[in-house]
This record gives sequence, structure tokens and C-alpha cells, in this order.
Amino acid sequence: MKKKITAAALALALILALTACGQPKEPELNIDEFGEQLYAAGTFGEQLYSLDEAVAQGLYGVDADTRCWVRAGSGATAEELAVFEAKDAAAAASLAEKLQARNSERLADYADYLPAEVPKLENAVIISGGRYVVLCVATDASAVKELAEKTLG
Repeated sequence: MKKKITAAALALALILALTACGQPKEPELNIDEFGEQLYAAGTFGEQLYSLDEAVAQGLYGVDADTRCWVRAGSGATAEELAVFEAKDAAAAASLAEKLQARNSERLADYADYLPAEVPKLENAVIISGGRYVVLCVATDASAVKELAEKTLG
């Protein structure tokens, strides 16, 4: 009887170990540190300022359970950088779609307001990976895009 229990326990442990091996590990990020890394990587036409998380949540229309790290310009440019941590991958994917729609609206607004900013919005980076989403509107967002893709997979 003791051998059967031991064999069953070992089989269960093996099954659990094999199941865990097949699951891709979702990145765990400190969005504050990641945001600062992205900010250092980007090329921005003006200094971007940190926004309070509650203000940023209101600006992007996200709920209180979505953490965010945001830097934005003075309004003289369309530049902004944001990192979001949603409750799960589905919420992050939905947020990425919402950010795409917001960027399209900003494109239309800036076409009349500050047409020189339109190329930045046309080349906006919106990347989702796991529970995380990155938004970057910059003079040159290519390094931000590369780092975000590398980190978020």
C-alpha cells in the first residue's frame, strides 16, 4: 500500500513538473523601472514630465486596478510615454486597442492643431505583451520599440 501511495505521489509530481515546463513564463516587470529604461532609450523633442498615477488613469480612461507609469510633454508636442500593467493579458489587449483608437483621434486633432506632430503620431509605438502595454509617441521611438519588444516578447 505504501509503495502505491509513493508511486502515485511521484507520478503526480512528474505530471505537475511537465505541465509547468510547457507554460511560457510571463515577464514580471517593475513598470516604474521599465518606464525609466524606455524613457532613456527614446528620442524626445522636449522633456517629458511624470504624471500622477490617478491623473494618468483618468487621462487614458483606465480603471484603478490598472497600474500606470506615464510621462507626458507640455502639450507643445504630442510626445508621451506610458507603461501599463493590467490585471491580465485580455485586459492588456483591450487597453492596446483603446490606445490605438485614442492615437487615431489625436492624429485627427493634431492635423489641424500642430501638423508637424502628425508624423510622431503616425509612428506611435503601442505594444502589448502579457499583462503589460507600452505606448510611445516620440521624435524617434525605434529604440523604445526594440526594447519593449525584447522585454515583452
